[in-house]
Order: sequence, then structure tokens, then C-alpha cells
Amino acid sequence: MQAIVINQYGNATNLQPAVLDKPTPAAGQVLIRVAAAGLNPVDFHVRNGMLAGTDTHQLPLVLGWDASGVIETLGSGVQNWQVGDAVMVHTPISLQGTYSEYIVADASLLAAKPASLTLLQAAALPLAGLTAWQGMMVDGQLQAGQRVLIHNASGGVGSFAVQLAKAVGAHVTATASGRKSDLVLALGADRFVDYTQAPFEQQLAAEEAFDLVFAATGGNDVLPRSLALIKRGGHLISTFDEMDEAQAQAAGVHYQRMWVHPDGAQLQELGRLADEGKLKVVLDSVFPLAEVQAAHRHLESQKVVGKSVLNIDPAIIA
Repeated sequence: MQAIVINQYGNATNLQPAVLDKPTPAAGQVLIRVAAAGLNPVDFHVRNGMLAGTDTHQLPLVLGWDASGVIETLGSGVQNWQVGDAVMVHTPISLQGTYSEYIVADASLLAAKPASLTLLQAAALPLAGLTAWQGMMVDGQLQAGQRVLIHNASGGVGSFAVQLAKAVGAHVTATASGRKSDLVLALGADRFVDYTQAPFEQQLAAEEAFDLVFAATGGNDVLPRSLALIKRGGHLISTFDEMDEAQAQAAGVHYQRMWVHPDGAQLQELGRLADEGKLKVVLDSVFPLAEVQAAHRHLESQKVVGKSVLNIDPAIIA
């Protein structure tokens, strides 16, 4: 099968085509013919060596940890799925990735492709959607009537976070650059803050404090700058940066650096929300597999609005 691998860590030129053996599903697994693979910041961080020297991965390595496709083979003991089912999945980061024509995945991690989404759109949902769900609903304990501040609301995770927060009945304040205001407000945000005009903490200092700040971004000391905006007993959840936990404790804030994990049931719930019209996929761009280097350069440019994906099998998508 065709795949994209890295044989050494470094820049996007290390992404190279390769021919690999088609995997065989073990008991409880399925073989998926991949239609499309989502592109996420973790992809280029791993490519740059984020996990180098750990036992998590061995070179050569296939990147990518979410995908959509069609089940081709069932492993022994698999129930509730059939050959030909269209599915989406977030695979564990400890496994070889989804930049390939075929992958194996535990059947328990699958969700049916939402009827309202194309295979390209479905590939964009798993990792980013689950990050938003787990960060806000599980770790952040967001509930109806609460106030949430979402940083980087125009990105892949942030765009899902805005919609999920509105779906549970929260009041949403969202930060992004000003040119993205129309998109973020269209996704449902109640208040938009253009962080390029003045520091967000200054713009929000006089407003009611937040129950949750969800930072779907890193850098610029976003975490410590957010502390004064959070109610005592509130939550600060980060998808990327770390901060001194003692600093959060002194402010009476529950801080957590979250790590997304695969969950088929949660992914199925995201699919249900998509079919109910409560969760839209903002698709920035689609790259053919042969242009994966350009796709990574675009991803690293930090100009992506929503999500980008790799079109791995145009025949399925057509």
C-alpha cells in the first residue's frame, strides 16, 4: 500500500512516499480503506521530534491520527460493524498513523460517518472534536448557563469548542484575530475579542468572571494571563502549554494540561450533533497525498482556519 513516512525527524521535506505492507486486523480490530486523513498540529510536532528518544514511536514512522474511510475487513470477534460501513476514527498516538491507504483500528474506537458530512469533512472531526469535548465537557465540567472563554476559536479545536459549548447552553466568549470575527460569531460565539487590538485580559477585565477558560493554543503566556479572568473554583484547561500549577492553585483555579484520547462513544456523540446541525466542520483546505509537504507547511503557517485534510483515496470520496 502507499503511505507517507518519515525516516528522520526534521522539516517537511522528510515526509516521503513509501510502499508498506497492508496491515492485518487482529481480534477486535477492523481494516479500513482510508478515504481522508485529518491534519493536526501534533503531526508536525511529532515530525519535528517531539517524541524522539521515547518508546512511543520507532522510525520509519507514519504520521496522522484521525481518518475517515470504509471498512474492508473485520477481525475476529468484531460485532456491530459490517464490511462497507463508512466510519471515522481517532487512533492512539502510539500506533502508526493514518497517512496511508489502509489502517487497522480497534472496533471500539470507531464511529459511523455522520450522514450530514462528506468523508473529507468526517476526517477533520475526530482528534480536534474529541479534544474540544474532553477538554471542556470532561475536564472543564462545562454546564448550561456557565461562562466559557475559548482562546484560538477559529482553529480546528477552537471552532469545535465554540459550537459544543453553545450546544450545552453555555455563554461563549471567543478570542481570535479580527479578520476571523465573522466566522467565530457565525459558529455561535456570544462575544468576540480581537486579541490584535489590545491584550485580551484588558478587554475582558471589567466583565463577569468565567467558569472555564479553554486554551486551544500555546504561547504568549496565555495561561497565566487568563488566571485573573476565572472564578475561584473555576477551570483552566490547556491543550498545549504547561504552567506552574502552584500559580493556578494560588488563584483558586483548577488547572489541567489535557491529553486527548480515543473514545468511540464520544466520537459517536459528536457525529450525532453534526447530524442535528449543531456541529459544523470548518474545512480550510484539502491536499492530495502527493502534496503532503505543502500541507505541513500550510499547517505550520498558523494560517489555517478550521481544519485541513489529506485526500488519500479520491475514488472513495468521489
